[in-house]
Amino acid sequence: MRSGTQSQWANNNFILLKDDKWLTYQREAGRIAANVLWVLEQQVKGKMTYSLIELNNIAESIIAKAGGTPTFKGYKGFPAGVCISVNKQLVHGIPTDYKLQEGDIVSFDLGVTIEGAIADTALTCIYGEPKSSQHVKLVEATESALMKGIQAIQVGKRLGVIGHAISRSAKGDGFGLITNYGGHGLDWNVPHAAPFVSNKADPEEGIRIQPGLSIAIEPMLVIGTPTTRTLDDGWTVVTPDLGAHFEHSIFVHEDRVEILTDRSGQ
Repeated sequence: MRSGTQSQWANNNFILLKDDKWLTYQREAGRIAANVLWVLEQQVKGKMTYSLIELNNIAESIIAKAGGTPTFKGYKGFPAGVCISVNKQLVHGIPTDYKLQEGDIVSFDLGVTIEGAIADTALTCIYGEPKSSQHVKLVEATESALMKGIQAIQVGKRLGVIGHAISRSAKGDGFGLITNYGGHGLDWNVPHAAPFVSNKADPEEGIRIQPGLSIAIEPMLVIGTPTTRTLDDGWTVVTPDLGAHFEHSIFVHEDRVEILTDRSGQ
């Protein structure tokens, strides 16, 4: 039996560990979210001429037909089901009638809720021919940093091993790392719950990783200075140069880490 499933709160700084009921619903949410991201990525790879708002509408339609709810639509007033960020927009971009142009770097970030359980995921891709080999490397390095963070997870270790692995990966690839945004816990109908999952940390920092921990991990790497500011719309976060963003929702088992938003089977 997983630690923390017999009482409301486990003894790990009041982080609610999840049980099989949560996992059943989160797996379905993760499957839907992964499929939506895969579809959006195919639209970009196929150089479809949809506007960003049309891509958002495609995503929302897929989620609805699958029986899910777009987690972030209406969350704290966000107006769409998918955050779509282009070029210097790092995260939380609001979909518009803009149509992607050759070489654009675009990030999709979305969540799906099933019966209150949430899966949150993101990816970055390039529309058409990349403007620079460095842009390709940026996207690849960000996804690599995410996987290094996931691979660092071990039951009994501190949560900081994730950020330690991510920061080492980013530094090794020569990109700036965003540290004022990061991953987070997932809870019933709460997409951003404790604990905060830093993208840069000491491996001895944070709570102990226990079976039943459900979190989203999301490194953001940039070319140049890793600084951000939020536009007047109150949502869109931009950087001085280009950035990339990848995210998976994971569940910690006694003997393994399950990636709920894995797209490899699509």
